[in-house]
Amino acid sequence: MLRAVSGFIFPFAFLFLCSSFQIGGISGRKPIKVRTLIIDPGHGGLYPGTRGLISTEKDVTLDISLKLGEAVKNKFPDMKVVFTRTTDACVNNATNLHDDLHGRAEIANQAKGDLFISIHCNSTRQPPGGYYEKRVIGHKKKLAYVGRGSKKRKKWINAPIYESYWVKNMRVGTETYVWKADRNTKKGDAINERDENGEDITDSSEESFDLSSPEARMRAQLYEKKYFDNSALFATLVEQSFVTAGRESYGVKQRDVGIQVLQATGMPSVLIEVGFLSNKEEEEYLNSNDGQDEVVQDIMDALKRYKDQLEGSPDTIEAAPANTTQQ
Repeated sequence: MLRAVSGFIFPFAFLFLCSSFQIGGISGRKPIKVRTLIIDPGHGGLYPGTRGLISTEKDVTLDISLKLGEAVKNKFPDMKVVFTRTTDACVNNATNLHDDLHGRAEIANQAKGDLFISIHCNSTRQPPGGYYEKRVIGHKKKLAYVGRGSKKRKKWINAPIYESYWVKNMRVGTETYVWKADRNTKKGDAINERDENGEDITDSSEESFDLSSPEARMRAQLYEKKYFDNSALFATLVEQSFVTAGRESYGVKQRDVGIQVLQATGMPSVLIEVGFLSNKEEEEYLNSNDGQDEVVQDIMDALKRYKDQLEGSPDTIEAAPANTTQQ
């Protein structure tokens, strides 16, 4: 649905936009090619991310991302792979988190990526591995003071008897995030810097106009819808691949607080939580060669299906489920 610009919609500007940019052709003019893939290993440098018993998120995401990039190069030799980082460092030697995240989006936008994949690991709020809790296992008579001041006196009470017990951190599984669609100003700005063919608007053969104009904002909104649909499609395929491989999946989600690297990248973009470092066995799985290879293969299966649908017959692109959950 088009949003009003400055309080109302410009019908004549919209008709001009449809004519100039062949809106019907956005999805049907020609097959959409996935030529440049951006792989973003989450965290790094000053920002280790979540910690498990034996590893940190920044190390696991880098290992998986590098393996994913190698698999893509082998499977799709014509596809260009761009990493936001390949070492344990902040992007562009950033000294704060905002600049680090902005640098990741900047790399993706300058490379004119067709798909942005950010790899992350999950955790619960409890300590990794497990933690101790207390429970009441009985009561015993105990003489205790009750009351206050001049009314304070000794009295027999039934005092609880506590026992400490170990609680294993059991949560495992995957989930994939797409950007929060109603927080799309940054997404629209990023999209307006390039057209469908990966070129800046000002350098394209299409008629150029002020990027702050109502026409430009409408154009961005149309592409936002397209990119959101494609993001949701790829995210759905990723989670389907994990389920097929026997992993537990929490599905495709949006987060109420926007995810900066997804909001600021002018292309379909997802953030994949590949598992919980707070679970001992899943952390070991994500640190093993076999586990990392399986995660990479699951993402590769989804990428192949995504490419087949977009590059094969754009008019019959499978829609992602409408009940995308929020968190």
